[in-house]
Amino acid sequence: MKTFNLKFSFHIDRDSFLSLNWRIFIITAILGFLLSFVSHLSIKLPIISPLSYANRQDVFVSILPKLEKIPNQFSLHKKTTLIAKSYAGSTTEYDKAASYIAVNYDTGEIIASKNSDQKLPIASITKIATAVTALDLADSTELFTASSIAASEIPTKIGLVPGQKLTLSELLHALLLTSANDAAQMIREGIDEKYSSDVFIKAMNAKAKFLGLKNTSFANPQGFDSKNNYSTVEDLAILTHYALNNYPLISEIVKKDYAFLEKNANHKQYDLYNWNGLLGVYPNIEGVKIGNTDKAGKTTAVVSQRNGKKIIAILLGAPGVLERDLWTAQLLDYSFSENFGLNEVGITEDNLRAKYSTWRYWN
Repeated sequence: MKTFNLKFSFHIDRDSFLSLNWRIFIITAILGFLLSFVSHLSIKLPIISPLSYANRQDVFVSILPKLEKIPNQFSLHKKTTLIAKSYAGSTTEYDKAASYIAVNYDTGEIIASKNSDQKLPIASITKIATAVTALDLADSTELFTASSIAASEIPTKIGLVPGQKLTLSELLHALLLTSANDAAQMIREGIDEKYSSDVFIKAMNAKAKFLGLKNTSFANPQGFDSKNNYSTVEDLAILTHYALNNYPLISEIVKKDYAFLEKNANHKQYDLYNWNGLLGVYPNIEGVKIGNTDKAGKTTAVVSQRNGKKIIAILLGAPGVLERDLWTAQLLDYSFSENFGLNEVGITEDNLRAKYSTWRYWN
């Protein structure tokens, strides 16, 4: 067997060695300078300041008293029997909805319901909570500025222009009448800017907890579909009553069929239509809010007063606008008849189509 001896030699002359050391020294010095510079910047940037989280917590704690200033004294209770009678000699049409509830506004007694405690997407009925939370944290005359993010919101919008300013009252008109998603975003950003912290969504959820809405969660101010944006018709009935009973501006706005914001130094003019098809069709309707998303379907929350008696009706998961409004009218008819012995109004599809035809941008 042959043996192989391999020898390797490695030789660096003195000049090369010194040159290599200098290169290492220079590179090390440069890296050290860069690390020192970046470290200096990180101290100066507030976005990563170690105190920022604690500050945000302190800000939120400071606004809790504003959210809890007006207590909720309204609750629901069930009748001994909750059996919806047949409507027009057959199964009630509104029973095709995913969920509904009719409640005596004054007593909280549930007159009729289906899946009343089932968590469901609620679409723009969310905006009732948006309005309530906003009025807790800001005055109606405060000016908010439209950002490019707010102006780009879709699909329902009033066409905000970045840089324009609107008062909270003007934004609430857009929010509750036209269901403007850009207005909802502008409110959220305005409140967050006012408190220098991302507090608005957290405040919406704190408000829901304070009101005792045990099956409600908010993920955005618009009502966009999200696994964390849901409620039940029971919770929504309580929220609706609370909003109308304690916030005169909300109660005033939702009764309107239309509002016009004149052009001024702060913004262009805006035509604000209320897309609630029962306004001016069913007797003495007060809004309150309609909604529509892919997962929620068509939704609505309304209050009607007849002969001094008021009923809250919430309906979720209708397949179309016509069904939403027709079924809600039927639910109100049943409730007024069952609870107060009043005659049914009998709203028809033709009545509703006539109303829809008055909407300028209706297709």
